[in-house]
Amino acid sequence: MIRFLPILVFIALIVGAFNYTPIRREAAYRLGISGDTTLSCCDANNLSNGDFDESPNLAIFNNEVIDYPKTSLAQILSNNQIQNVSVLGITNAAGEEKWIDVSLDEQKLRAYEGNTVVKEFLISSGKWAATPKGDFRIWYKTRSQTMKGGSKELGTYYYLPNVPHNMFFYQGYAVHGAYWHSNFGNPMSHGCVNAPLAEVAELFDWTGPVLPPGVNALRASVDNPGTRVRVH
Repeated sequence: MIRFLPILVFIALIVGAFNYTPIRREAAYRLGISGDTTLSCCDANNLSNGDFDESPNLAIFNNEVIDYPKTSLAQILSNNQIQNVSVLGITNAAGEEKWIDVSLDEQKLRAYEGNTVVKEFLISSGKWAATPKGDFRIWYKTRSQTMKGGSKELGTYYYLPNVPHNMFFYQGYAVHGAYWHSNFGNPMSHGCVNAPLAEVAELFDWTGPVLPPGVNALRASVDNPGTRVRVH
């Protein structure tokens, strides 16, 4: 019996580790057996009208109630109303294309005008679901958006009201602000591209489609096209 003790201990450690939620969670998601059907931060068929929702008083991330900066978010949204739409759109004053590059390997977003980087910052892409790769265009923008999903059993459930400055580039996947963590530079999301609040507020106004003052959500059109987004 003694000679089998190391094997029994090893088996016990494996079983114990798998029952430890963080390890079980990582394994379940990597093996595709988590049961979590959340593949993007939002349902593309049920996006908001972009208005700030005054009713929620809490937010939840990874099953935990977090500090919810309701008043600050409302102020950020109020301060970033577009005043001069003539200088905005998908090209700059010199006629160069304005476009976004998201590097998943570097966990960085770069905003370009032609071949010149005009803005660069760390992001957090998909951890529990992959961020799609490819060439896209922003098709819908909302100033504010409620997001929820994840798995309560595995500790990835989230309910996040008033997520600011959402730029949907593919179905329900968006570049948007994140107030629930500051771990930028590391994957954190269910597929979306999380960005620091101040950085994404500027990016929102820089991209097309351009939202006129007082408009909180807008779909791209031929006359008001969306900015190109390259994810790789």
